[in-house]
Amino acid sequence: MTLQRRGAETGGGFQSLLNRIHEVYEREGRACITRKAIPGKFLLGRAGSRPLGASAALLVDARHRLPVGALQLPSAGERGGNSRQFVPEAKGEPDYGGTLAPAGRAIFFDAKTTRRDALDFDNLHAHQVDYLVRTARCGAVAGFLVEFSLHRSIYFLPIQILIAWREQAQRKSLPYRFFVEHLVAAPPGKGFLLFDYLVAIEAQEDRYGQQFTAFAMPVEFTTRRGSQRTL
Repeated sequence: MTLQRRGAETGGGFQSLLNRIHEVYEREGRACITRKAIPGKFLLGRAGSRPLGASAALLVDARHRLPVGALQLPSAGERGGNSRQFVPEAKGEPDYGGTLAPAGRAIFFDAKTTRRDALDFDNLHAHQVDYLVRTARCGAVAGFLVEFSLHRSIYFLPIQILIAWREQAQRKSLPYRFFVEHLVAAPPGKGFLLFDYLVAIEAQEDRYGQQFTAFAMPVEFTTRRGSQRTL
């Protein structure tokens, strides 16, 4: 089965909350985790000309600083001015990445919010899944931090378990019940730490091992013989 992107479900509120959680983690010396900028390019063109396009505009990589003059250009509606348009590119990496203390272990994950009782796989980027698999093989913590808004609960889904589910399970989504029965919910933290997902990650690895070799797919979810799906 091919992973596809049907629509972003990650809420801006969840991302803002994560930014505050990560500030607390860093102050406490537990981790340094940041949200990555969206890669893209600025298209710079003259007002009154044809619509901006790659052939008629100056392409400037958004990861580099724009010239001061370009930042001060008037908008397209101003006489004799110029216009700027940011064009995002496809993301090749998950939203969040960083380092865990004290061993310096890497962590990479994407944040997802769902109002359903399941995490739909068509809401996951295939190239992000591939990136998480590769980093996990090198020893990183990798997966998806999933918020079930109806249940007000948050789980870290390791990429190893996601891949095992995709290879063995019959459903095109991972039900909330699976999270409750086989993973560990992020517990409340103290003070400004509203929830502590690092504690949940540690508990899951204590249960299944860092590479989740001790995890076995529950029989009730396994695929019938001959109907196994691939990524």
